[in-house]
Amino acid sequence: MKFNPDSPFFQFMNSLAAFIGLNVIFLITCLPIFTIGPALTALYTVTLKEARKEGGYIFSTYFKAFKENFRQSAAAFLIQLVLALVFLFNAHFWGEQNTVLGNALMFVMTALLVVLALTFMYCYPLMARFDNTLTQSMKNAFFVAITHPKFTLGLAGILAVYLFFCFGFSDFAKVFMILLGFSLSFYNMLLPPQNKASWQNAVGFPAYYKKTEKTLTKQKGE
Repeated sequence: MKFNPDSPFFQFMNSLAAFIGLNVIFLITCLPIFTIGPALTALYTVTLKEARKEGGYIFSTYFKAFKENFRQSAAAFLIQLVLALVFLFNAHFWGEQNTVLGNALMFVMTALLVVLALTFMYCYPLMARFDNTLTQSMKNAFFVAITHPKFTLGLAGILAVYLFFCFGFSDFAKVFMILLGFSLSFYNMLLPPQNKASWQNAVGFPAYYKKTEKTLTKQKGE
């Protein structure tokens, strides 16, 4: 059997190994907790390049994006984490009161938590692709989430299915999550829009974002 590195089989195996490595690195860089934001931004950067078929070395691109976006994305994650804990605590507290006012405030806190979660989905892809201040990036994520409800609910559904499948079933599913779950799911979320035109055009970002698209230049040797 003749060895052909350009054959579909070897290209598939090469991509599979790269995504497994990417997923493992993502999980490792998430371990300190406060680095989850930079890890998400780096993962989105790599999967976006892969969805666009731009090539390049996956791991060097990941760590370059991780370093470049560390301060902003780490700050964004910590802010969102604190807000989520505040909303959760208040929702639980007011829900225990068993009063009309308590139930109303519980509903408000729950609604705020949902909005925060939807904003969370867009925050790091925007940081991965566009140069903006922290405040502007979070505002943009909020406006994209509420102005594109169908796309937002679609993304939320994909994430929910992955999480439910990988954490709610067998050990095999958990192994799959460790090896491929995050990198593959992020790639699949970005792939359909890329086939249409671009992620920006598919989501329909309005012109008021006033941002400059990031271009990750290849390092020497790439």
